Amino acid sequence: MLTVEELVTMRRPSDVRISPDGELVAYVVRPVSREGEHWESAIWVVPFAGGVPWQFTSGLWDDREPRWSPDGWQLAFLSDRAERGKFSVYVMPRDGGEAIRVCDQTGEISGLEWSPDGRFLSFLMVEPETDEERRRREQRDDAHVWESDWKFQRLWLLNPSTKEARVVTPERVQVWEYAWAPDGQRVALAVSWSPRVDDLYRETAVAVVDIESGDYRELFRLRGLAEDLVWSADGEWLAYRGPAGRVVHGEYVFRRRIEGGEPECLTPGYEGTVESLGSLAGGQALVVVAYEGVDARVYRLDWGGERALLCPRVTGSWHGAVSGSADGSRWAGVWSDGEHVPDVWAWRTPHDISLEVPEEAAGLQRLTNLHPEIERKLCPVRLIEWESDPGVVVQGLLVMPRDESDRERLPLVVQIHGGPTSLWANEFAASWHDWAQPLATRGCAVLLPNPRGSTGRGTAWINALFGDVGGGEYRDVVRGVESLVERGIADPARLGVAGWSWGGYLTAWTITQTDRFRAAFMGAGLCNLVSDNNLGDIPSANLSYFERTPSEDPDAYWERSPIRFVSRVTTPILIVHGEEDQRVSVCESIQFFRALQLLGKPCQLVTYPREKHGFEERQHQRDLLTRLLRWFAERLDFPAPERERQQSELAGATEPVGAGMQAESAPER
Repeated sequence: MLTVEELVTMRRPSDVRISPDGELVAYVVRPVSREGEHWESAIWVVPFAGGVPWQFTSGLWDDREPRWSPDGWQLAFLSDRAERGKFSVYVMPRDGGEAIRVCDQTGEISGLEWSPDGRFLSFLMVEPETDEERRRREQRDDAHVWESDWKFQRLWLLNPSTKEARVVTPERVQVWEYAWAPDGQRVALAVSWSPRVDDLYRETAVAVVDIESGDYRELFRLRGLAEDLVWSADGEWLAYRGPAGRVVHGEYVFRRRIEGGEPECLTPGYEGTVESLGSLAGGQALVVVAYEGVDARVYRLDWGGERALLCPRVTGSWHGAVSGSADGSRWAGVWSDGEHVPDVWAWRTPHDISLEVPEEAAGLQRLTNLHPEIERKLCPVRLIEWESDPGVVVQGLLVMPRDESDRERLPLVVQIHGGPTSLWANEFAASWHDWAQPLATRGCAVLLPNPRGSTGRGTAWINALFGDVGGGEYRDVVRGVESLVERGIADPARLGVAGWSWGGYLTAWTITQTDRFRAAFMGAGLCNLVSDNNLGDIPSANLSYFERTPSEDPDAYWERSPIRFVSRVTTPILIVHGEEDQRVSVCESIQFFRALQLLGKPCQLVTYPREKHGFEERQHQRDLLTRLLRWFAERLDFPAPERERQQSELAGATEPVGAGMQAESAPER
């Protein structure tokens, strides 16, 4: 059985970077939670050919973003070792040694890269606090005037030899992403005109800046952000990910000439969803990580739109981008599937990048093995399909206890993913946020559905929620549960529903529309689509799913708001939320809890100080996962250690239907 302690203390690899010669693979290892105020992470290196990984940095600080110099003899990275919580730039020799700080600046730094010629390091940094602002803050003369005195994220260039750094982008321009031109003289920028996250769902621009003259020129504008900018090797084209339909999501690949012209789609009619775009062999071609159904594929995409498999593995998930050697013949990334934990994997391709990769020649190999003790406990996962509305076939993943053959019908929890423009992929699902494996190892089956609005099945499926929020997606989820009852897998008297963020919304909506579930869990969810629009930080995202804003058409939002139908609820619900959540305000959970409580409905609210939309603190992850497992074990009647270890603060959680449960705040440490 997977223990809560295993899941909140495990380490995960990320940000894999292969050296230009393809001999070494650098990556970051970080625990999934932090015990103190600041994260601690380390950079590790492992030979591409396999062998024992070695720890490149100490792990006493937050070391991140390893970046090989173009000649492969140095590794630059970001670290907060000089001032915790504020980053600077460091460089170490390829074979290790002492890290040398090459930047006098510290602050909110990200996006570290080398220039193609190795002369500069570049990074994005949020404008620092001024002396006057610091003085006022220290004197508590710090009234906050909303949306004024913004701090913009700008592009900086750093000479690592002289430690001289300068900003190269204009004032009052927010730089979200950037990419060096092959000539090392220009940088392409994805920009907006404020630092609001909401701008990513509105009009943005792509610009180019000359690093010597500072000349800044806007190339074109688009709806949503031009993600993953990539230059062609000849410097004539820019490729990027962008939306294909109403929903703002970078699902297709486009190209544009630097000197002007209309966008050209390189993936027209693609029935999957592109999630990562990168450069192959210095921009001779593109590398794409895309989802088709629940599985990821890695493709080579040429500048004319021809696509061929770059990696023979076509099951499981690549977590983020994959990294290639300078000649495009060696690749590495983080991979997992439903029965394997995330680890670093690598493979080879032919030197001729136009060729497909035979599986037997790829030499796909696992370079790390961080948690074999967890992997041994994982339960089987399989793809299933069911018909929802007539002619609508829905896909999902079913996670089953290992010994289900000895059982009769099983308790079942359906966990609904967030987004809604996201998906349940064939990947490791065991954390404070993903509950399938911890539930399954306790004897509970779990359904992970990808209803209408999910990614992985083309633009029509992604855009199917427009004008129908809470409609087809709700029927897809409920029909999936019913199909498992009909197949003799799920016990109709022991069904649960759960979700985080948008999954929390659809959980709340579901229990206002049906009484078939015995227990529900709503994490960081929204109950009122009208109020959520004006309390969260991405109100414009709603225009992917509604024709107009709630200020213009409140009825459309109110019609699909769970709180409108709160009097119908009979299912006991546990509600949790981070108190500092800016994406979905904690007020959404408070108002749903308060409405349920005043009606005498079975409910409990737990809020977590300092947590945002994603939980970081170890005590809070531990508390949340323990509460969730106990909640479902008690109400769906399956054995679990958490059920046996009742805590005093949950004593009121077993009151019968009709008794209002009290709100709680997770204890301060």
